[in-house]
Amino acid sequence: MARGAGPARKKSLNPGESEDGRGEWDWEKTSTPLAAKGKEPKFIKPSDKFSSTEGENVFCFLDIVGDPIPTITWFKASKDLTSEPRCKQWTMGPNQAILGFSKTKQEDEGEYRCEIENEHGMVEHLFSLYVTVAGGMDFRAMLMRKKKPAKKVVEKVEWIEEPVDRQVKMGTVDEVRFTAKLSCKGKKAKWYMRNAETSKSKVQYEHGVECYKGPKFGFENDEDTFTLIIKKPETGDTGRYTCTIRECNDLSCKGYLEVEPADPEYGFATKLKDKKGKTKRKVQLKCKIDDPGARVKWFKDGKEVMPSDPRFLIKNEDGVCTLDIRSAEISDTGEYKCVIEDFGKEGANETKCQVDIQEFQHSFTSQLKGKRVVEDETAIFELGVEEDDAPVKWYKDGVEIVPDGKRITIVCEGKKRKLIIKNCKIDDTCIISAKTTGDETSAPLDVNYHNGFKKGMRDFKQCVEREQIIFNVEVKDPNAPCDFFINGEPVDLSDGRIEVKDLGDGKRQLIINKAIMGDAGTVSCKTPSNKGDEILETKSNFSVIKGEEAPVMGDCGPVSGIAKKACAMTIPYKVEGEKQSDLEIIVEGPDGKVLKMGKDANLTIHGDRIQLDLINPTREKSGKYKVTMKNAQGSCEKWIDVNIMDKPTPPQSCKVTDVFHDNCVVHWTPPKDDGGTPIKKYVVECVDTTTGNATWTPVASTDDGGPKKIKVENLTQGHRYRFRVVAANKIGVSEPCEMSGDDILMKDPWDEPDPCGKPDILDWSPNHADLAWDPPAFDGGAPITHYVIEQKEKNMGQWVEGKVLTLKEVEEMGKKIKGKIDGLVEGCEYQFRVRAVNKGGPSKPGPPSESMIAKHRFIPPHIIGDGIHDITLKKGRPIRYDLWFGGEPAPSCEWLRNGRTLTNDEATSLELYSKNTIYTERNTVLSIPKADRARDTGRYTIRLTCEAGTFEASANVNVLDVPTKPRQLQPDEIRAEHVKLSWLPPEDDGGTPITSYLVRYMDIDSGEWVTACTSTTPNATATGLKPGHLYQFEVSAINKEGQSEPIFTGDPILAENPYRPPSQPGEPKIVDFDNKSVTLRWDKPKNDGGRPISHYIIQKKDKFGGWFDALITDDQNCVATIDELEARVPGLSEGKWYQFRIIAVNKAGESEPSPETKPHLCRHKNLSPSIDKGQAGSKTVRVSRTAFWQIKCKGEPPPVFTWWHPVHGELSSNENFTVMTDEYQGGSTTTLVVHHATPQDKGTYTLQAENRNGKEKIDLDLIVLDHLDCECNMYTNGDKQCSCQHSYTGKDPWMAVLTSSLDYFNGGL
Repeated sequence: MARGAGPARKKSLNPGESEDGRGEWDWEKTSTPLAAKGKEPKFIKPSDKFSSTEGENVFCFLDIVGDPIPTITWFKASKDLTSEPRCKQWTMGPNQAILGFSKTKQEDEGEYRCEIENEHGMVEHLFSLYVTVAGGMDFRAMLMRKKKPAKKVVEKVEWIEEPVDRQVKMGTVDEVRFTAKLSCKGKKAKWYMRNAETSKSKVQYEHGVECYKGPKFGFENDEDTFTLIIKKPETGDTGRYTCTIRECNDLSCKGYLEVEPADPEYGFATKLKDKKGKTKRKVQLKCKIDDPGARVKWFKDGKEVMPSDPRFLIKNEDGVCTLDIRSAEISDTGEYKCVIEDFGKEGANETKCQVDIQEFQHSFTSQLKGKRVVEDETAIFELGVEEDDAPVKWYKDGVEIVPDGKRITIVCEGKKRKLIIKNCKIDDTCIISAKTTGDETSAPLDVNYHNGFKKGMRDFKQCVEREQIIFNVEVKDPNAPCDFFINGEPVDLSDGRIEVKDLGDGKRQLIINKAIMGDAGTVSCKTPSNKGDEILETKSNFSVIKGEEAPVMGDCGPVSGIAKKACAMTIPYKVEGEKQSDLEIIVEGPDGKVLKMGKDANLTIHGDRIQLDLINPTREKSGKYKVTMKNAQGSCEKWIDVNIMDKPTPPQSCKVTDVFHDNCVVHWTPPKDDGGTPIKKYVVECVDTTTGNATWTPVASTDDGGPKKIKVENLTQGHRYRFRVVAANKIGVSEPCEMSGDDILMKDPWDEPDPCGKPDILDWSPNHADLAWDPPAFDGGAPITHYVIEQKEKNMGQWVEGKVLTLKEVEEMGKKIKGKIDGLVEGCEYQFRVRAVNKGGPSKPGPPSESMIAKHRFIPPHIIGDGIHDITLKKGRPIRYDLWFGGEPAPSCEWLRNGRTLTNDEATSLELYSKNTIYTERNTVLSIPKADRARDTGRYTIRLTCEAGTFEASANVNVLDVPTKPRQLQPDEIRAEHVKLSWLPPEDDGGTPITSYLVRYMDIDSGEWVTACTSTTPNATATGLKPGHLYQFEVSAINKEGQSEPIFTGDPILAENPYRPPSQPGEPKIVDFDNKSVTLRWDKPKNDGGRPISHYIIQKKDKFGGWFDALITDDQNCVATIDELEARVPGLSEGKWYQFRIIAVNKAGESEPSPETKPHLCRHKNLSPSIDKGQAGSKTVRVSRTAFWQIKCKGEPPPVFTWWHPVHGELSSNENFTVMTDEYQGGSTTTLVVHHATPQDKGTYTLQAENRNGKEKIDLDLIVLDHLDCECNMYTNGDKQCSCQHSYTGKDPWMAVLTSSLDYFNGGL
């Protein structure tokens, strides 16, 4: 675009300029931010030509989109214009990027480039700037612009390095690079890609689709080297990549990239689980692979399980892989694993499990029973088993019993088993167990002593009452029971006084604790002999002597004493019975502490009394004393009241009340302790602190100790006094108790009140006000009689009495006093204050209230004048509302547009003015200088709000403008020469009806917009199109205000008829085959191209040839299902590899080929085994040499082999033989290796091949020649250079290679 001064000229090439051809921009403008839109960065209909007059400013506008917002870089050739002093860059929201030149010069003319980039990629746009000589392109200026012909220099430009074709497998490389190097520098190159997919693109070039920088492609360019980076290549990236230099007559070089599909990855859908089994039972291991085509092998403890092993059955049915152990053995225990042979997922190509085979379990038909015998008796244990040959072992406490044939015998008779132990001994006591495979049973054997008394009780014993007596016995059997009896009755152990103890080794005790007189008599002990019911007994006689009694104390009356003088007391006592323990005497004082003898008191014990003397007693030791006397049999307690008399304590408090000018009343509380004797009187003393005489003088006393107050008279008015009180009993006078607090002033007890609080104005009108205030904090000692409200007008310096309110005229309002003052003058401004009055006089005035104008308090909001009205105006004209309003209290004013509050901003001005009057009169002005339809059209509301209510008034504003652009433009019918379009009317008609729609189109090749037609309805037909051309369409709406912005179609529309070749069919699958044909099944194309599919072409190719037609389908050779088609392709050659693909055909032509099948070997699907007889000849081998057969067998599925030998039976891999099977397409190969042949290995070997279609056998003879003795170096040392005529019998290098490969194949031997 161009901008600047100059004469009138033709309209510029720049799109979007004003009518005079000049861009709508200014050098001093600032950028506005872009808006995020879309995804990948794109240019929207960019212009490729801009022009300017020399000396003017020029601005180049490009519309861009992208999310996130792209970064913008401007270039001239390879120079970044950011640092160019005469260049400046701007952005103008929502989507314009601007490049400006100040005072353009002739050298500014040339080609420029704009690059935009975000995280989704980078695109660029090239455009040219033309600078015209000032004054226009007259003949003279054209001469000035005409360039002198330059000398022609023929520069040979050629590629000195071209891209190298690459073939990679998907997923194996992160990137592929194509590099091209030119023979000269400073050129610009572009890369293009062409393959089957890009050929379908509507927008492509000669060499295909251009490659842009982004997630898929990257570029590394030097001055003469151009590198294309293809990131994470996929199969869709297969194709030809061309590097082209446009400025060198499209000089191009090419490279081809082929991306092969990634190898399949197989894994396990269900893994093996640990298994337990029994001998002679079938055990099955099962797992599932995620693709039935995967092949697996089975291993046990690292060694392959061969399919030919008759002990195992291996199956794979639809991906479910099983290994059956036909008859399990203990040796089958171990780790089994299933391994995917090829293309297994890394780390997930095998699954393992543990198999635990245990013996078949026998069981007992009966259980052992416990035996109890006496020493030297015989114990017999018997039980039954299910089977005659069931092995049974006998155990003593877990140790196997070995019969000696004499004392211990084990008998096995059919299904019965016996253990016989003769001459049982004590140490034979144990748990006898019998165990067989799978079962066991146990029972105890208890061998007892032949019991008797080793030591009996003494004949006679004696003890003192309450003492312990013990009786001892000892028996032979430590476990035999011993029962004790007293006087023929079993001992009673329930109260714990009598105990029976087992000391071990047959020693027992009967202990009688604290014997009583009734215990005397005969004690006996009985025990069994353990033979039959025989009971043995021993006896003893004993007597009990009377013991001492607990002490008993006599009474001791109350005891009185005087402080610090001796205080004595005597307590009688007695103890009956024989002395058994010493007396203990404890004395506790009133505080609960035990007195210390010799310090707190002296104690003397006589035969029938005790003497207690308190040492230096004090008043605090008065109270109850506890005397405790005890011996081993018990104790006795006595409480003795002791009163120690002393002077009373001071009265507890002293206070003064009822103070008048010459007398007062003194109160006190009695002493806490009267000293142990009654109070005789109280004496009041005072001191006059006013005169300075600090002497306390008695001023009053009571007649006895009863009164607790007294009136003190004849005091001096105005003096200050302090008072105290003392108490007196017969012992003496207490310490004084002095009053607390300040001195007492002799005066009458009332004063004027404290000031009232600040009044609050609760309500008002033109002639009154309601006030509330806090009462005085102190009423002065006399009740408040009335209140005086004083008032003062504004600007008046004097307070005057407004109204006197009695207590009846005021009311309490919580903690405040409420009153009313009337007689106010409307319009005057007042302040108020309050005084309280009692019999002491008026208080000081309280603080004044806030000022108040006497007027109406509440007036609903209202508009003064005509109010708000509807407005209709053109875009850009001003909107103005000027309204006056009132109300009390002063209302707040709010403007709303379509329900949303308006505020001051760049487009809207809100102003508020007020008049200085008693009642509110305010002016609000809403002003919008330049009306905009999108922003300002709507319903405007003014809202006035105050405590008296809310007022609203509304009006409509209609701003007239051109319509918005139509919506959802879409082609309804596309043909080669016309397109039918339809759209939705604009969301906004601009405030006035739509009169018509303008339809235009642009041929992409010419780049010029042409009017197609006008329409009054939202649909039209654009005619006159050129078949095969790409067109862009736009529609604008028109009303009386003008024409709207156009709406464009999306991608360019190709003018063509609607049917095309169909899309590619689905990938064919081989569902059946034989040795001459295959049956294919494939999905129909997802799109038939608009015309029915007439037939399909099935193409094939072999391993070395190209594609050619194998079959053209018709109703006879192609069967259709709901979504699939199926056809049989004959004429194949057995043993060749083929691939197949499908092409769909309709009236428009052939589709793209479908994906080809995997390579398929033409073979039988079902073929009975056929052993290659040419490889199955007999063998002759010498002793200790190795013989082997490797025999192929055709068959489908691949047959399973079994080898037999008349001596060794069925053969499997071991240290003497190696048996191996290897499958291939159409059959399998078996290998038998006989290691170090022996004469026993000779004979006829039978090989059987078997599959589901049959089986075949063949016999092979092995002749083993006798051993040949030879002492030559070849035999003894393996020297093959030995001169003897014998062949070498050591390790054959060829056989070593074979056996090592067999070892590797079988997991190692």
